Amino acid sequence: MEMRSDRIKPDKWILMLFIGIVATLSLMVYFFSPLLDGILMGVAFSYVAKPIKKKLDTKMNKNVSSLIATLIILVPVSILLFYGIFQGIMQAANIITHQKEFQDQIIDILKDSGLSEYYIKQIESFIPNILSFISKNILQMSAIDLTFKIISFVMNFFISMVVCFYALADGDTFIKKSLRIIPDEYRTKFGNFIEEVDNVFLGLWFGNFAVAVLIGIASIPFFLAFNIPYTALLSGLIFLAALIPVFAEWMVLIPVTIYIALQSVHAAIWFIVLGAIFLYILPELILRPYLLSYTSRIHPLIILLSFIGGGMVAGVTGFFLAPMIAGLVTAIYNIYTR
Repeated sequence: MEMRSDRIKPDKWILMLFIGIVATLSLMVYFFSPLLDGILMGVAFSYVAKPIKKKLDTKMNKNVSSLIATLIILVPVSILLFYGIFQGIMQAANIITHQKEFQDQIIDILKDSGLSEYYIKQIESFIPNILSFISKNILQMSAIDLTFKIISFVMNFFISMVVCFYALADGDTFIKKSLRIIPDEYRTKFGNFIEEVDNVFLGLWFGNFAVAVLIGIASIPFFLAFNIPYTALLSGLIFLAALIPVFAEWMVLIPVTIYIALQSVHAAIWFIVLGAIFLYILPELILRPYLLSYTSRIHPLIILLSFIGGGMVAGVTGFFLAPMIAGLVTAIYNIYTR
């Protein structure tokens, strides 16, 4: 009878540990839910900065190396992010305060395109009503909501910096201490699992950062070919759009398309079509899944569905959380199929 009790005890321990972990994570998710975007971004950024931190560890204290690695990754990202938000607000305000000039530019474009005078007059009569509707019912109504969203995201972004730093500085120590609560007979296997998850996440998020860099670089000759000013800024925003789903590529491409349309409608059509194909469709459907599949060993279809589906379901949270869940499942599969 005593032998039976000894045999059942580890199973009960595993069940209790599992229930305790699930209950603790549930409480953490509940209380930290307003900050979940920042926490997940911080974890993802920590894997991007991890290779830098490892190289610096040989020359300096781990806290100093963690801080420098965090700043190297997040300072350029924050500059692009906040400047992009600032420019977006300024351009929206410019359209609201200069509706007459904007209307005249639209009419000039229609005339240059060879459209019949009759249709131009019809369109001209509708433009003031359309601009007024957009200004009063869309921009002004959403101004308060947009302000709260911007404040929330800025707060979460700063939290991501703090999470990134502490994940780099204390992450390994926390994992080593946590392994001590695991019984000896399970410690080695659980340690292998944690190591596998770490490798999968490193490949996933460092690969995602590399994809964003490649897309940003590829956009430079594209903008130069159409003689677009502020090419460096726009390519930086494209990089940011590929890295974090706050901006999307279309939020960069559409304003630039409007700018080109003020000069040539045909050039604007070519720009939006080629931009959608080479800066959005091909990178998201082919480049990101296959490159991240190579670096993280997650199947490209799962990567594609997790990034797109997670972003559509839960925005920034889903964009980061869904691939992490896919990474956990992949790590479990890799451990038990070796």
